[in-house]
Amino acid sequence: LATMPRALFVPNGGVFEPTGLTRSYWSASAQHGGPPVGLLARAIEQVPTSNPMQVVRLTVDLYRPVPIDTPVHAETRVVKDGRRIQVVDASLLAEGRAVARASALKIRTSEIALRPSPVAWQPPPGPYEAEAISWPQTGAAESDLEFFHIHAIEVRTVDGSLFKPGEGLSWVRLAVPVVEGEPTTPFVATATLSDVGNGNAMALDGRTWLYVNPDLSLALHRIPVGEWLGMRSVAHQHPSGIGLADSQLFDTTGPVGRVVQSQIVEPRTDSRTT
Repeated sequence: LATMPRALFVPNGGVFEPTGLTRSYWSASAQHGGPPVGLLARAIEQVPTSNPMQVVRLTVDLYRPVPIDTPVHAETRVVKDGRRIQVVDASLLAEGRAVARASALKIRTSEIALRPSPVAWQPPPGPYEAEAISWPQTGAAESDLEFFHIHAIEVRTVDGSLFKPGEGLSWVRLAVPVVEGEPTTPFVATATLSDVGNGNAMALDGRTWLYVNPDLSLALHRIPVGEWLGMRSVAHQHPSGIGLADSQLFDTTGPVGRVVQSQIVEPRTDSRTT
C-alpha cells in the first residue's frame, strides 16, 4: 500500500468522503458496517442536550450497501427532548438516498451516592497478553486495497478464538480517527468498533459462508475508558438462514455494555481469499 489514508472519512463542505479504510470484508465496493455506524454515532452525540447526557442505546439499521466511492452525510431529528432523556433519530444519505438509519436514547448523567452494582467479573487476559492478528496467516491474500478490518483497526485475540468456531474473546482499537482532523470520542470509537462483534463471533467460515449483519443494537451502561475495547462474542445460526451475534463489551476495568447483531446467513456464490 503506497500511501495509507489517515482517517475513515475526510470532511468536505458538509459531506464526508469515505477512504479505502472503510472498505468491507464482504464487498470491495461497499463500506464495512463500522464506519457508517461511527458516523451516525458522531452526529447523534453532537446533538445538544439541556443537561449532561450519555448515549445509552444506539440502534442502527444498515439496509443498503453503503458505497465507498460516494460522499455521505448524516441528518438528525430530535424526537424527544427533556431534562432526563433525549431521543434522536438519524439517517445516513449517499447522493440523497438513505442507506442507513439510527435511533438513540440519551439519559442524563449525575453524581449520586451509589456504589456500582456488584457484578461478578473475571477479567480476561488483557490486550497486551492477547495475540496480535496477522491476517496473511488466516489465508487472506495480498491486496493493493485497504480494508477496515485489516488496516483501520488493530485486533488482538485470546487463544486464537477469533478464528475458531465458538466463543470469540478479543480486544480491538481504532488505528485512525473516524473523521480526519478531529479526535474520536470514546462513544464514537465504541460504536465504530462494536460492529466487529459479528466477526468475533465467527461460527462459519467466511470464505464459504455469508453472515452479513443488517443491523446493530448497542447498549452501554458506562462509556469505556482507554483505547482498547474488549468483546466476548457468540453466534447463534440456524437453518432458517437467520443468525444472531451477541457480544459482551468491556474495558480493562470491567463490563461496559452489550451489542447484538442480526445476521443474514447464506452460502457464498463466489470464492473469497481476502
